[in-house]
Parts: sequence; C-alpha cells; structure tokens
Amino acid sequence: MSTIYPEERRLATVMFADIQDFTPLADQLDFEEISDLVKEIWLRVDTIIEAYGGYIDKHIGDAVMAVWGVLHAQEDDAERAVSAALALQTSLNEYAKQSPRPGASELKMRAGINTGLVLSGYVGLRGEYTVMGDTVNVTSRMEQAADPGCVVISESTYRLVRGLFRLRRLPSLSLKGKTAPLQAFLVEGSLDQPNGLRYRGGGGLQTHMVSREAELTRLETLYRQVCNTKSPLLALVTGEPGIGKSRLLMEFSSQLDVDEPSLTLIPARGLAQAAKVPFFLWKLLWHNRFMVSDNDPPDSARDKFLHGVQKIWGQRLGPASALEAAHLIGNLTGMEWPGSPYLASFKDDPEALVKRAYELNRELIRRACFTGPTILLLDDLQWGDNGSLEMILYLLQPAPDPMPLLILAGARPELLRRQPSWAEVAQVITLGILPTNAETVAAAYPDLKFLPEELRVELVQRADGNPYFLEEMVKTLMQMGLIGSNATNQEIASGIRERLPESLQAVLQSRLDSLSPETRAVAELASVVGRVFWVGAVVAAAHQRIGTTPLTALSTNPEPVIQEALRQLVQAEMAFPRTGSVFAGEQEYIFKHSLLREVAYRLLPHKYRRQVHLTVANWLNQRVGQDFKVIVADHLEQAGAYLRAAQEFDLAARYSISRGANEEAAWLQAHARELRTKPPVASGPLSGSGILPKLAGK
Repeated sequence: MSTIYPEERRLATVMFADIQDFTPLADQLDFEEISDLVKEIWLRVDTIIEAYGGYIDKHIGDAVMAVWGVLHAQEDDAERAVSAALALQTSLNEYAKQSPRPGASELKMRAGINTGLVLSGYVGLRGEYTVMGDTVNVTSRMEQAADPGCVVISESTYRLVRGLFRLRRLPSLSLKGKTAPLQAFLVEGSLDQPNGLRYRGGGGLQTHMVSREAELTRLETLYRQVCNTKSPLLALVTGEPGIGKSRLLMEFSSQLDVDEPSLTLIPARGLAQAAKVPFFLWKLLWHNRFMVSDNDPPDSARDKFLHGVQKIWGQRLGPASALEAAHLIGNLTGMEWPGSPYLASFKDDPEALVKRAYELNRELIRRACFTGPTILLLDDLQWGDNGSLEMILYLLQPAPDPMPLLILAGARPELLRRQPSWAEVAQVITLGILPTNAETVAAAYPDLKFLPEELRVELVQRADGNPYFLEEMVKTLMQMGLIGSNATNQEIASGIRERLPESLQAVLQSRLDSLSPETRAVAELASVVGRVFWVGAVVAAAHQRIGTTPLTALSTNPEPVIQEALRQLVQAEMAFPRTGSVFAGEQEYIFKHSLLREVAYRLLPHKYRRQVHLTVANWLNQRVGQDFKVIVADHLEQAGAYLRAAQEFDLAARYSISRGANEEAAWLQAHARELRTKPPVASGPLSGSGILPKLAGK
C-alpha cells in the first residue's frame, strides 16, 4: 500500500528547468528520433534530481518541475536544489557535446529556483500529488526570465545557500502578476572553500534582519574607506547577547561577497572553550582556509599548510620566503616543523620568534590583498586569547605598503572592558534594541502580517526588543501550532499571554522541552562538549550508563539515534552542521546561540555532568595536540579529576611559553598549583586513575 501524504502548508524549494532550442531541434527530427531524444535527456535529468533528494512534480514538454522539502524535508533542501541545477547543466552540456544527433550541440538548460510556503496535496481524478501556490508561480516566471544556460535563484533561496556558491546579484526582475520587482541572483558555480555564512530562521517562515539600515550603511562606508585608502581598518560591532551582532556581520559580508567578486573573505569565531589557547583565532582562520584538520597526519597537515601559504604568497620576491612564513606562522598556531632552520634560529628566544611570526603573518595577509580587498570576519571576539587580539592590533600599525584590509569583528561589551584601548583604535558600532512596534514584527517576519497589530506589538515588547528572543518566541508559537495553521487570532492571543514564558532563558528551555526525550538528551550531552561539538564526542558520552536519561536504555550502537536527534536539532534550528571540522572525519556542529548551549547544559543534572566531562576529556585527549591541552584540562577539572587536570594545565602552560604567550602561561601554572590543593573526588568513576568507565555492553 502506497503512503498517503496529508494536505499541508510546507516550506519548500521549487525548481523549474527548461531545455532551450529543443523545439527547433524537434522540427528537424522525425517522431521516433524525438522520442529517443526526450527519453535520453529526461533519464539524465530525473536521475540527477532524485540523486539530490528532489521530488519530480511533473514534466511539461521540454521543461521539468522539481520540489525539495515535500514528502521529507532536509535542512539543506535549498542547497540540494541549487546543486542539482548545476549538475543538470553540466550533464546536458556533456550530452550536447557527445550526442551524434543533428543540432544537439546547441541545447542549453536554464533554471529558476525559489523558496517559500507551498500547499501540498492531491489533485485531479487520478489524485496526483503536487504543490501549489505563489511560490510555484514565481519560480516558473523566474525560469522564463532567465537567460539560456543560467541558474537564477530568488532572494529567499539566496539566504539559505549564500556562502556555498559563487553568486552574483542580477538586476531586479519584473514578473507578471507581481507589483514589486523581484531580487534575483545568478549562480556561477560552487565555492571551493565554502564559508558557511548562512542564517536559517523562523522554522519555515521568512526571516529578515530589520532596523539595522544605519549600521549597514556605516559598515559600507568603512569598507569603501578601506578600498579607497588601501589601509587596514578595524570595525567592532558590539552589543548584548542576542541583539543581532552575528546576523549583522553575516548580512553585510554576504552582501559584499555577492557584489564584490574580487573580495577575499576569511572567517573565524572565538569559542569560550578555547579562550586560553594561544593564537586560537589565527589557527582557526588559517587552518580553515587551508583545509587543515587537527588529526591530519603531521606530514599531510604540513603539506596543506605550506601549499596554502605558497598559493597566497605567490611569486613576488621579498625579504622572506613562503617557506619561512609557513614555518613561523604554522608554528605559532600549533604546527610542528621538525628540523626547520627558521625555527632553530629562535630556539632560545620565543619572544623574538613571535615578533617575526607577527611580521610574516602581516605580510601574508598583505599578499592576500593583492587580488582585491580582504575581510577578516571575526565573531565572538570577547573569547579571543591575548595573542590573537595582539596580532589583530599589530595589523593596524602604519606601514608604507598598501593593504586594503577590513577587520570586521563582533563582540560582547566585556571585550571593551577587558581591552579599553580597542575603543581608541576601532570604529565601534553599538547595537541597540529593536523598535517595539508592530512594524518590527511585520518586517522581520513577513508571513506574520496577518496578525493583528496589537498582537505584533505585544510580541516585540515581550522580547524587550531583543531579536533572538523574538525569534525564539515565534518558533515557540509555531511549535504550539498557533502560527502557520488555522488558529484564530483569539487562540494566538491566548497562547502569547498565557503560554509563552516570560524570559529568553525560559523560552529556550521550553523549546528544548518540546523535543523528543532522546533529542533533548543528545542536546544536553552535546552542551557538555561546548558550543561547538563533534558527533564522536557525543557518541562516546552516550555509551555511558548515565543516570536515567533516555540514552541509558540504548544498545551499544547509539549512533543512529544520535544522528536522528541531530537532524531534529537542525530542523528545529537549534544547532547547525559546520563546513569543515577541527578533526578530520568528525562532523562538527554548533549550537545556534551560546545562550541555548548554556540552557541545555543546565538541564543535565550536576551528578551526571562529571562523568560526561571525563568522557569528553578522554575523547579529546586522543585527538588533540599540545595546543588544545587546555581544553582537555578544563573538562578534567569540571569532572573533578583535579590531579590529571593540573598535569594538563602544566602541559598547556609549557606550550604557551613556547609560543610567547607568557600571560596565559602564568595563569595556567597558577591554576595548576591551585588544583593540586583540592581534595580528590570521594567516589564514582573519577576516584581512581581517571580511566574511562566501562562502556555500556562491553
């Protein structure tokens, strides 16, 4: 018996693709040749669409309509649709070159892709399953307006796939039946190094950034200043948690990424769990750029790093070589270079080594600017280590050589309290709360315009003008079935006034509580790892017999349940997979917000946290080098394994000294001495040698 799917409104990505010059070719062929031609082409087309997870809605002559997000939704439906369209073009081009049929070499495919709400269900006497609505109509007209051989996407799709493809903004399209012009983008291909600058919001609703026009204009002015003066500049966006710093950075940099083809964008994010790792931000920045993973074989890691430096360094001669730059910059970020003559000359003078590495790092970035302006996008800078922050300031020092570099950073206010001198050297942009009026909600969530004005005002006032709080309340109402359904205004009003929690933390806990028990348990285990976490670490924790959590009853193979839980977390927009990973072969995820991670962590009872921290510490210790020992040490301390933690903190201190990070080293040594005075844990799996508890079922 075939599955019957309900009639429902769904967020979907729709693609229309049309083969150009098919009709003239058909006029030259007899009926049988046309039939064979159609079969050959559609076999290729259908195979590709299905391989990328699309649902083939219908064939219409020489066109096909496909949909992603119906039947079964994936968090990357829009990405799959765009990838499928590019693959279709490649396949048709290959067919056109190889086909012996007269005129086949002239065939080209154009495609239009759009994302939005559709109504899915069955129509006609034969009960054909299809999707309908304005999203479908707009997609069809976009395809018709596209040039042959082009893939054109709407702004709603662009918001979901930016950072993954080379995109170019097109002139606005005037489509039949639409009063306002449609912003469209041309997809020129996939990015070799995806930067992951995406924002998913609203759980099926369109989500727009609002009331930040002045800030965007200011950033645009600063960027133009960098381009004109060809001098480095630091722009610091600051504000309280949830106020929209990351969103502003992403919106602005993504806009430039599309409009400025010569721009080089290099992102990195500070992490609380790595705040004491010397030069961690620069390690992330360069290792991500050069696709180096922490557990790559040493020779492979060195080859990747050296090749990446050489590619940027180029052939232009200077007082230093790419080899010296790779050795000294790589060493600063934790890479070992046995037998390096460049490092040997600084063997007894780590401070001189750091100074020289600063100079070479600046020269490497200056050379990255040869092809056009460069942006270092550094988010959550309040967790940057001292060495990383000093390196940023070093880049701003006056120099005779041109360097069109914009350092675009986001940080909480505590960064300026910790580094007051930054207020003097940076262009500081402080984000305030959103306007507490009905227009704010309507602009942020166009699909909520149907709500009465007083309810929209009530929502934004409850959020205290905090964008993250507002978004989480909207998602909570959706989970209650009050948005995106047939709920009355009275029912929605009742839900807002009687069922919505009063604080952001309470809303986040409510959202976590709405998940399945297994998914919530996985979120709790992941939160112990940190805001950034790895599937392998969560699996290791799940193997433990931890209290009465839903994972206790799992067999020795919890991976399928964890993967399904992660899929649900992504679908609920609580965590997202990251492009690349610190560890090769380990899928890396990040919680949507640090506040969400903190709430999930508080849900795990204190009596179980120590065991999970110990498991994570042992998992990490098998994979990290000396530079990450401080993270291992922190987990051991949280586990109550104080002597082992002290040993790891001492190792981390030695590493810091070798990299010239003396301030961090002094703190680590003092903390290790303090831990040695603490009494050992009295009982439980941590009281012995610190060996991992026996794995469940083993």
